[in-house]
Amino acid sequence: MNTEIPKSYLTEVFSSLQGEGGCIEGSCFGKRQIFIRFSGCNLSKDLDRTSSCFWCDSLEAQSFKNPIAKIEEKPGLRRFINVKNPLTPPELADIINNLITKDLHSISFTGGEPLYQIDFIVFFLGLLEEYQIRYPLYLETNGTIIPTQEQFYLIAKYFKFCCCDIKDRSSNVAKKDNWNEIVNLELEFIEKCTKHYINTFAKIIVTSETKIDDIVWISKKLAEIKGINRKGVGLAIQPVYLYNESLKNKYAISADHLNQIFYTVADYLSPTNISLSIQAHKYLDLL
Repeated sequence: MNTEIPKSYLTEVFSSLQGEGGCIEGSCFGKRQIFIRFSGCNLSKDLDRTSSCFWCDSLEAQSFKNPIAKIEEKPGLRRFINVKNPLTPPELADIINNLITKDLHSISFTGGEPLYQIDFIVFFLGLLEEYQIRYPLYLETNGTIIPTQEQFYLIAKYFKFCCCDIKDRSSNVAKKDNWNEIVNLELEFIEKCTKHYINTFAKIIVTSETKIDDIVWISKKLAEIKGINRKGVGLAIQPVYLYNESLKNKYAISADHLNQIFYTVADYLSPTNISLSIQAHKYLDLL
């Protein structure tokens, strides 16, 4: 019997405001969260942005087994200390408890891909009461790692919110001929989350390369998922945010294109289930 306690490889842990999701059911936009950024992503083959998600804004988190995790010293200080990876469950619990503030709403598990380290997460969830961590949990995932039924039951006990990234074809996350297989996995994950009463929404990054035909296909599929209380599942539409000027000139989406995407989605989803999402934390220069 394997009794080894799992350890986690993290990229960073810090306190900030959730800047994505917009005004959609399941979003924690504008809420104070502690962000636990896990290392490693199952969709990343390397770090050159051609065989992994092209729009990933946490490139360093795509790599598994980062030797060092950056930990914010105190909430709001924006100063980090380096901690050696991997971390034990008690070490992560101490970090979280050190970052708790009065306005803390929830704790975000993000990445990379947090479920890439699902064994650690499941183990850690089982010890939350012991560590006196009693906040709702928020999962940000690419939705392509489907937990077992047993794992889902435990995840659903603690995770109250979930944002599942739907991968636009222009993300280069997969070859063009099997891109829809990735999306079908993500849709399966969303449906399973809603069946386990996790308040879940989908988010899609859109660019000048986003095809309306792809938006039609995704919207039709998403409309088939009833969501919690049969209200349907929301879609947060997020224009790509780019620092690089040459990339910005090529991929930044126009207002006309963005409007057309919204009009198209509204053919299949209720207006209450559609929202603009922006990376507000970047515009405000937050962590």
